[in-house]
Amino acid sequence: LIVMYDAKKILAKQEINSHELESLLCMREDGVADFLLIDVREQYEYVEKRIVGVDYLIPLSDFFVKVTELEKDKYKPIIIQCKSGARSAQAQAQLKLLGFETPINLAGGITKYKGKTEGNE
Repeated sequence: LIVMYDAKKILAKQEINSHELESLLCMREDGVADFLLIDVREQYEYVEKRIVGVDYLIPLSDFFVKVTELEKDKYKPIIIQCKSGARSAQAQAQLKLLGFETPINLAGGITKYKGKTEGNE
């Protein structure tokens, strides 16, 4: 059961849950929501299992080097995801310090995510 959410309300939050991300990904497919989904786990974790719809893999270990790739999207909502929510919370704090307007953490990370995933699981 997918409950329809209001994209603007969700994208204004500091933290979202699995259901909200699933809804946002559907809305983005329909052209109703605009945001980036970033995975900050390591490459091997990403290959194993990833959320369908991830725009960038920027491991927290390379974050400072690669965050410049996001500079053009400073004013777009950016949803950050990791395994449990801890690394993505760190990345969220860094993005805020760098002046990014709307970094959003995925609570519980991919561990709690119920939507579509792909990989070698």
